[in-house]
Amino acid sequence: MKKLLLLTISLLMISSAALADHIGVFSDATGTSCDLGAAGVFNPNATVIHKFTAGATGSRFKVTFPAGTAFFGFNTPYVPVGALNSDLSLGYGQCLNGSIVLGTINAIYGAGVGQVEKADLQSIILYTNCLFAELPATGGPFTVASGWNICAETPVEPSTWGSVKALYR
Repeated sequence: MKKLLLLTISLLMISSAALADHIGVFSDATGTSCDLGAAGVFNPNATVIHKFTAGATGSRFKVTFPAGTAFFGFNTPYVPVGALNSDLSLGYGQCLNGSIVLGTINAIYGAGVGQVEKADLQSIILYTNCLFAELPATGGPFTVASGWNICAETPVEPSTWGSVKALYR
């Protein structure tokens, strides 16, 4: 009975670690598409979202834009320190969980790929949990005028246990 309980707790810890906090740029506040649409058009709807968090009080990152982008500003309801395109720290003011809309980017985008990355002079993208510990988060690319959604999850094909075991014989 003790072994079963320990195994169950271990599996729960491993599965919860698999959903790391992620900060990305999306086409709207739903966070379903990373393709921002047509190039050369003013778009105030690109949204930065902190996803999959079990609890966060802040984050630190930067956004690099595709070549030819004219970046005008970042509107956020949280306390910003720094600049979005070099080193931005946001204080959320309270412990939040789930998907947190951090703000919207105002820009005329050039065609290509942008990225949420570590802030200048930092080694990783950071978020602060509800106990005020700084932890790593993932970032991701977004596209402009590509027609493909690079942030869409790729479904896993179903397989049988026998076919998996055959891989290791």
